[in-house]
Amino acid sequence: MESQRTRSTTRRRGAVRILEALPTAVVVLGKSERVRFANDRAANIFGTTRKELEGRTIPPALQAAVKAASLTDGSGRSECVVRLGNGRTKTLGFSLSTSDDDTIIVLQDISRVMQLREERDKLMSLAAIGEALPSLLHELKNPLAAITAAVEVLLEEVDPGYVMDQLHAVLSEVRRMKLGFEGIGAVHGKLRSERFSPIDYALREACRVLSPRIENAQITFRCDIKDLPLLPLDPAMARAIVFNFVTNALHACEAGDTITLHAQLEDDDRAFTIVVVDTGTGMSPEVLDRATDLFFTTKPSGSGIGLALCSRAVKDAGGEMTLRSVPGFGTSVSVKIPVNQEAR
Repeated sequence: MESQRTRSTTRRRGAVRILEALPTAVVVLGKSERVRFANDRAANIFGTTRKELEGRTIPPALQAAVKAASLTDGSGRSECVVRLGNGRTKTLGFSLSTSDDDTIIVLQDISRVMQLREERDKLMSLAAIGEALPSLLHELKNPLAAITAAVEVLLEEVDPGYVMDQLHAVLSEVRRMKLGFEGIGAVHGKLRSERFSPIDYALREACRVLSPRIENAQITFRCDIKDLPLLPLDPAMARAIVFNFVTNALHACEAGDTITLHAQLEDDDRAFTIVVVDTGTGMSPEVLDRATDLFFTTKPSGSGIGLALCSRAVKDAGGEMTLRSVPGFGTSVSVKIPVNQEAR
């Protein structure tokens, strides 16, 4: 009898060692839904220790998993989102099986997998949109150009007064739409160009278009754009970068804050730089680390592609983009692009 108990104890200890060595999280529940066993990986998933899990009633997060498993088609495999004690959520994949009086649950944290799946779906949607985007933008820019020309002609013919003020307002909005379309078109654009263009003029035009919206928000907008020679850069892409930088700064600012844009040549005229500085809310270190990740955004209606596309365009041009931020004090974003060819 004693030998039989010894063998049983040995087998139980051997089973426990096997469960502890498994590369997945395992929880064993008894009849009363108390946790009979949990390995270290299971404790890590729930942000606790084995001692706090074993011998106690099933934790609320695990209750949600068991309930989800009971609603499956009988395969015992399921996924669910659980809320942990610290307020964070995790997506768990798990399988559930029974043995005698025990319920065995094998768990895996698949939060990262679900995030990658979501990003894959967004990329596929973005690729589908990207196929039709160039022709769509072309069709929209043509009527906008016609509207702009018509309004400019009317402005030359009307007398100062209410009608002129309204025409100026229309022209300002049409130009802002054009700038926004250029920002969207950055998906396919290239910053470096074989043609030499007046980039200083393009950036001043972008500032003029953005100024009314910023001033309406009671935010000070300063543009310090040096006179530049012709540079081998695409003016539309330069405007798109400024549009994204300044728009992000605007969203981070409140009335009384300041946004400043600097653009000039540096390093003995061998590099072109754009710097946008704001005195807004700033970003936490965690947000700053992910600010240029595709689809990452902290805005409810944000797309999370603006800074990512700007970063890619700058890198493709052989330049670098730098983000600095202090929570409560503001953010600065700068790009530095080598001008390898002689500026004209």
